[in-house]
Amino acid sequence: LCSGDPLAFGDQHGVLNTSVSPEFSTSIEERHVKLSSGATMQVLLLRPDNYPTEKPPIVFLHGSFHGAWCWAENFFGYFASQGYPVIAPSWRGTGGTYAGDGVKKVKIMEHTADFSSLLDQLRDIAGLHSTSKPPVVVAHSFGGLAVMKALEEDPTISSKLSAIVMMCSVPPSGNGKMTMRYLKRSLVDSYKITVGFAMKRCLQNEDLCRQLFFGGSKKILPDGSIEDYGVSDADVKRFQAYFARDSEATIDLLDLAKKLPSQQAVNGRAPFVDALPPCLVIGATDDFIVDKEGVDE
Repeated sequence: LCSGDPLAFGDQHGVLNTSVSPEFSTSIEERHVKLSSGATMQVLLLRPDNYPTEKPPIVFLHGSFHGAWCWAENFFGYFASQGYPVIAPSWRGTGGTYAGDGVKKVKIMEHTADFSSLLDQLRDIAGLHSTSKPPVVVAHSFGGLAVMKALEEDPTISSKLSAIVMMCSVPPSGNGKMTMRYLKRSLVDSYKITVGFAMKRCLQNEDLCRQLFFGGSKKILPDGSIEDYGVSDADVKRFQAYFARDSEATIDLLDLAKKLPSQQAVNGRAPFVDALPPCLVIGATDDFIVDKEGVDE
């Protein structure tokens, strides 16, 4: 999800001093917004040069170990150049959105409350035009699970969205079933996932970080060149520092196990399905975490 030059975060409500690209004239804004849920959330946003626009804003929601920065580096510039206002919050528990003194675990209901509050306050937060269409939500990994749980808690959220896109989202039943499938398929990969995420060794081991997040280990090709999947060693070290900062407080898995969206399903269908806006579910053949069965679910 991320590579390129580092973003230098500015002061509160300041303008980031790194533009999205040399061709794009507008810089990314960073705001710290007090939500009605109680969190003070970091929000990155970028408006297209032709703003106001008839196109809906896009709200990007990151997954574990990440923050809003992962969307800003490679996604903001493209979609803003296509005329979309783009917004990305950092979930509670990351370096951008403080979870509280000594807090090491964040409950799923805290994430859903923050997401609901963000949507309710989005027009003011992002300075959207009065005629702006409802946002499109693009959610990755645990960000997708938070959206599903929020919809379960309040199906009227669907009416506040133009569309939903799930990118390799954690499925409604969580990671448990996927973990068991990985145990059957590969003990080695299961070990990498366990030590990489649960024990956070991906923060120190560069090769493990590459395998879990960036397409695989570096390879020497027959012509002698090196395949690094577009992620340099300097990038990996930078991202490891970001991951460490943004995983100070992680999702409370014991609490989550009691509140998974799948527990409310009837005959395999979520109770909010009939009210959903247009949806797109995307998986990846070589995703290290979310397998085909998880995408299908």
